[in-house]
Amino acid sequence: MYNTNLYRLTLFAFLLLLISGCAKNKNEHIIHKETTTFCLNDFMKDDIVKVAVEKRTITESIILNAQVEANPDKLVHFVSLVSGVVTKTYFSSGDKVKKGQLLLEMMSSELSSLTSQKSSLKSQILVAQRELESVQEMHHDKIASQRDLIEAQSSLDVLRAELQNINAQLNLYSASAERGVFQVRASSSGTIISKNVAAGMQVSAEGDPLFTISDLNEVWIMANIYAGNIPYVKQGMPVEIKALPYAEEVFIGEINVVSQVFDSNERVLKARIVMDNKDGKLMPGMLVDVTVEKEDGLMANAAPVDALIFDDNQHFLVLYKSDCDIEVRKVTPTIQNANTVYFENNIKEGEQIITKNHLLIYNHLKALK
Repeated sequence: MYNTNLYRLTLFAFLLLLISGCAKNKNEHIIHKETTTFCLNDFMKDDIVKVAVEKRTITESIILNAQVEANPDKLVHFVSLVSGVVTKTYFSSGDKVKKGQLLLEMMSSELSSLTSQKSSLKSQILVAQRELESVQEMHHDKIASQRDLIEAQSSLDVLRAELQNINAQLNLYSASAERGVFQVRASSSGTIISKNVAAGMQVSAEGDPLFTISDLNEVWIMANIYAGNIPYVKQGMPVEIKALPYAEEVFIGEINVVSQVFDSNERVLKARIVMDNKDGKLMPGMLVDVTVEKEDGLMANAAPVDALIFDDNQHFLVLYKSDCDIEVRKVTPTIQNANTVYFENNIKEGEQIITKNHLLIYNHLKALK
């Protein structure tokens, strides 16, 4: 009797344990199922960007090598009008200057000659004025003729004209008689893009430019068009410009002119892009890449290239259907350029693609598998 009761008690305990275990497994299954359901929370909904797939004309990116140049219409070359020795310079290449600022000083024998001539002419003018006054008195007393009066006046006028000419030359050279030097001042505001002079250097009149100043608020970007790309690059085409110092920034411009003369040295045609440069980021001599889009005339479904995810040698897009229905779809791109990727299949026009924080969602869904 005791053994029978013990057997029944043991069997009941086993059945209870079995039922408890089944219930536990069932609950674990339910919990697992709930955790695999993914929905966008309010934070994620506010921080994603969705773009609809569009059918577009297929374009391919053409990258042109280019260089930033100063606008030649806004270049000012400073050439010495006299020969002499430079005593001091006040600015270097890359410095900004304002109109009227002193650029350099130089000593010259011409300054001594002009100063001596000016002093001599002043003395001669004083003498000529006294002679004219004397002739005027004699003419009034009818001692001197009208001719004598005219000659005296003419002599004074000639000397005054010579003095005026000397003063004009001294002003032109910004001569400082007190310091005994000629001064070269900036005739316009801008940036010094070239300096070819230093203290102690001998310079000659009408020689090479000492300074070159340019207004860099507007620059030219000169792009090289090689023979194979000539049919696809046209005036008026929009372009994107990237410079190495600003890797994350894209400058937007337009081709203003395509040269009709082939550059025999570089074996290219030149395309000119006039760019606003008030922030001063584009500097003469800087190398940049200019991207233009070549149209093939064919149509395909297109998405932003930033939406594409490359993982395990495959491409994926994250598609949005609803907050709790997010699909990761494997796709096969046919053509890709700097901004857009095109597909022949696997994606339909109008489907919504997540283009911001899509990689975070992709990794989260991948971890739930």
